[in-house]
Amino acid sequence: MVTNMAIARNMLKVLIMIPAIAIAHSTHDPIKDINKNDQTIATRQSEFDQSQSEDQKIKNLQDQLSAMERKMFTLRNLMASDYPHIKENMSKYKFDYMESVDDTLVQLKETLKQTNTILN
Repeated sequence: MVTNMAIARNMLKVLIMIPAIAIAHSTHDPIKDINKNDQTIATRQSEFDQSQSEDQKIKNLQDQLSAMERKMFTLRNLMASDYPHIKENMSKYKFDYMESVDDTLVQLKETLKQTNTILN
């Protein structure tokens, strides 16, 4: 005989598992994340010279570095899942990972140059 408590436990187990199943099968688009991070970086870099105080400039740089970090993690995970197809013509996303990594390094160079202006 099934008790109300047993039914409640089974229902709780199902409710706990639904989010895990949804997350595992999500249709998350990592390319949108990369583009969003690129936009954040470009915006912050263009705003840097207009920042009035040193605190604003430091916050701006922190935002840039955080966006670059998120972008690099996304790229790394994307390359790992798509390996060995790291060129656009072989990627299931039609995305050139190496070009995006190169762009990120250029962005990082600009951020470091801006950091240097604060330190000098």
